[in-house]
Amino acid sequence: MNLIERIRNDIIKIQGRQTKLYRNIAKAYKKEISNLGITDIYILCESMLETRNREETTIAYQIIYDNCKKYDENTFDIFEKWLYEYIEDWWDCDDFMTHAFQDVLMKYPKNLSKIKKWVIHEKFAVRRSAAVILLRPAQKRLLEENTIFEICDLLIDDTNYLVQKGYGWLLKESSKTYHDSVIQYLENNVSRMSRTAFRYALEKLPKEEKERLMSL
Repeated sequence: MNLIERIRNDIIKIQGRQTKLYRNIAKAYKKEISNLGITDIYILCESMLETRNREETTIAYQIIYDNCKKYDENTFDIFEKWLYEYIEDWWDCDDFMTHAFQDVLMKYPKNLSKIKKWVIHEKFAVRRSAAVILLRPAQKRLLEENTIFEICDLLIDDTNYLVQKGYGWLLKESSKTYHDSVIQYLENNVSRMSRTAFRYALEKLPKEEKERLMSL
């Protein structure tokens, strides 16, 4: 059996939705796959993404993340194509954005401006991705404050609750590293933000500060 057939044979042996076990399948082939060139890894992963099967999707995103040292100048555009083509829900958005796609963005930050166009995409998962991809850069204070708030401004009127949770999550994580600016943003936009996004943004604030903002 070839590599993809062996991976699919291993999937069949797993009963139920066991995300950790699917990731373990990817890790079991990590050494073998590491010997492939990045183009062949793209082909392998996309052949699994094309099935739109949750098990194969999970394995594909784990494989591409395990090979992050091979990302090059073309990787962002390839990942963006995958985003438009294959990301359909919150779980695959969050998996791809908080691992592989986040890494290529941090490696090649010149691509940061490209995510602004995601906020007008017809698929909610693509719009959510514009916020979720910034989580770790925000945690590491690798972003200018205006970048965070610009994305939130572009998403603030989105009616999909999963998009609202996405930019609320970004504000929540940003509150650790850009605390004062996030508080100011929340105070200024409390009347525009959905309560879903607003509550998400407050989750990691001190109790007294959270209660004060909730009373606004």
